[in-house]
Amino acid sequence: MRWRCAFLLALFLPELPLDPFNADLPVGLPHFLGTDSLGRDGLLRLLHSGARSFGFASAVTLGSLTLGLLWAMAEDRFCDARSALRSLPSLLLLIPLAAAFGGFGWVSLALLLAALQSLHLEPALRARMDPFRRGSAWAMNTVLGAPALHRMKNWAPWAFRQTLPLFPTTWMAALWGEATLRLLGLGPGPQHDSLGLLLNEELPRLSTDGTALGIASLVLVLGLALLSTRLSTRHPKEVV
Repeated sequence: MRWRCAFLLALFLPELPLDPFNADLPVGLPHFLGTDSLGRDGLLRLLHSGARSFGFASAVTLGSLTLGLLWAMAEDRFCDARSALRSLPSLLLLIPLAAAFGGFGWVSLALLLAALQSLHLEPALRARMDPFRRGSAWAMNTVLGAPALHRMKNWAPWAFRQTLPLFPTTWMAALWGEATLRLLGLGPGPQHDSLGLLLNEELPRLSTDGTALGIASLVLVLGLALLSTRLSTRHPKEVV
């Protein structure tokens, strides 16, 4: 979790400088992956866009786990509505919404992804919370009249530990959500680089005039897909 959260700092990185006079340079020194159509170094852009997307996924995951924890700790109201929303994958809801509104910005996409993923996290978190909420330790705080702030201070570290096993798969789902929308041209605009925008530009070229940057981005995506598969196999009960 720590290395994923470290990518939050990448959200504040400045955009790479443009150099149109050195656009589409081939692989060589000093450009190990060549340059793109706007003259940006391919390797730097791959690292920059990947780090930006990883930071976005970490922010969405933290929001998803926080909202999911609040759902799990609250009374089980409107469970039918939440069950109906959980029956559909998040992307199946996001894609038509993004098409209807002409795409989402960074903030709106992050909030929607976090809200939708929190609904999928709620059952797993509620299953972890309920045995303790029915126990004597939880009831003791209520019997003694402990204020809400005091209860939160006591139980927050324990509740946080319950969410940690869900972090990797939630992070991967957030990463794919952003990448898929931008690959379809429905994500944030081109003023903010990300892995999804890079894929949107480079993958269609692979069948005709594929570049080293496009091949490297494809390798990165396949590596992340393999990592996601291994996580799902290792923790089959924690996939969201």
